[in-house]
Amino acid sequence: MNNKEAAIAAIRTCKRRDELDDMLSRFDIAAEQDAVNCLNEAMYSPEIFFTAKPADIKDELEFTKQIFLTGTWRLNEYYERMRIAV
Repeated sequence: MNNKEAAIAAIRTCKRRDELDDMLSRFDIAAEQDAVNCLNEAMYSPEIFFTAKPADIKDELEFTKQIFLTGTWRLNEYYERMRIAV
């Protein structure tokens, strides 16, 4: 990944799957584990609880993308700005 901070900022602007996939590609985030880590960081590192661990990293990446695309993580930015622990 070329510039992690720029990648995180750009990823946070994505609202659709095609935008997200394009941004991961533009910043050369090809490894699935790197993409999962980057998405989690973009979502302000939420704690995610699995009732059953995803079968493999591809499933975990898909699950993480779906969580990202719901957009509910965006509230975490405001909590962080107000220094409210969730």
